[in-house]
Amino acid sequence: MRKWAIAGAVLVSLLLIPLRIEYRLAHPTVPPGVQRSECLSPSPEAESSNDRFTRLGGRETRYPHAQWTGDFYTAPKIAQGRNLNTYDKAQIRDWEHFHPWERWGNPVLAQARQFLWEHWRDRRRACLTLTQSSVDYTGTSHIFVEPDDSGRWRIYRRHLDRRELIDKPTVYSLSWVKPNGWEAPGTTIPATQKPDPLNNELEFHDVCGERLGQF
Repeated sequence: MRKWAIAGAVLVSLLLIPLRIEYRLAHPTVPPGVQRSECLSPSPEAESSNDRFTRLGGRETRYPHAQWTGDFYTAPKIAQGRNLNTYDKAQIRDWEHFHPWERWGNPVLAQARQFLWEHWRDRRRACLTLTQSSVDYTGTSHIFVEPDDSGRWRIYRRHLDRRELIDKPTVYSLSWVKPNGWEAPGTTIPATQKPDPLNNELEFHDVCGERLGQF
């Protein structure tokens, strides 16, 4: 009798899973992913970076009413309705590394990589606010590690400066790589090797598995 009761409870739980997913899709707690509509079309030859950004679903909003807090840029509804009380938070500011090539061996980026990786690996919600400056530019990335409303984990990225809000294509897989130069694909670090956040980078891929770049 007890076995039948347990089996019945398991069956009911399994039957409720689609209902829960359907409810979450009808009552979203996070925005839909920034992504392309289908994965079958090949990428065009000699595609520009702007065209590729658009093809992968990226969006730009001009003059988003950005506000400088003294440490980072924010804007109305930057969290898009998320309940950030359920997210671990890190606010990181790089005051010293002004040039693009200084991302290699940058301890500030190493801290940000480690934060993202640990939350992705452990499937814990996280919100990273990363502000970087160059000689004549300052921008803030608001990065969310989270499940979407179907339960699939992702990294949702928004970049904000005083003139523009960029919603970058959503990341659905990532791996540690050894960098091979500016914008070149990295060499994957074996799973048996412990990554070095200072000298290795995280390589991002979209919903279709296409490489989005490195961080």
